[in-house]
Amino acid sequence: MSITKVLIFAVFVALSSSAYTSCAGHKIFMHAMKQQAGSVSAKENKKNREYVYKKLQEIIQNNVNLKEISRFIMGKHWALINKEEREGFLREYEMYLTRLCVKILYKYMNNSEMIIMSSEAVNDETCLISTRFSYGNEEFTNIDFKVTKNGNSFLISDVIMNGISISINQRSQFSEKIDTYGIASVTRELKCNNNL
Repeated sequence: MSITKVLIFAVFVALSSSAYTSCAGHKIFMHAMKQQAGSVSAKENKKNREYVYKKLQEIIQNNVNLKEISRFIMGKHWALINKEEREGFLREYEMYLTRLCVKILYKYMNNSEMIIMSSEAVNDETCLISTRFSYGNEEFTNIDFKVTKNGNSFLISDVIMNGISISINQRSQFSEKIDTYGIASVTRELKCNNNL
């Protein structure tokens, strides 16, 4: 075997064994999160909506990378505003995002069967987990979760519904709002909505 062939083979082995993750841990993480949501949303808890929402908030806070997504949403504005404005926006947006994720979790992970349709390694740490939530009578919703390994744990870094990334969609919406009304006004609006 020539040196060139040996080098090509070595590169191929290195790439196939270490460059991309197998996504096995990412899939286990998604199943565990579905089980957590299912146990919280059990029939006996449905009477106490406040309790269910509080528990779902805890699941979101433990399993979604709220800080990283909130930082991403700010986009170009991150460098254009001061530290106090950044912190104020991030605090309110994290609360807003938590509430948005709770609605998704309650609607799609409650009383449904989740099937992992496929998984695709994005890089060494991140996999795109494509899921289908079935509700019976052939009704279903397809949702893709971008799951990133974070040390010994995993966090959701984006949710894609109907081909639309929530993070990218939110970034576009908030960028336009901040350009039009300013960061202080947008932060006040978020705070007002969070207190409802």
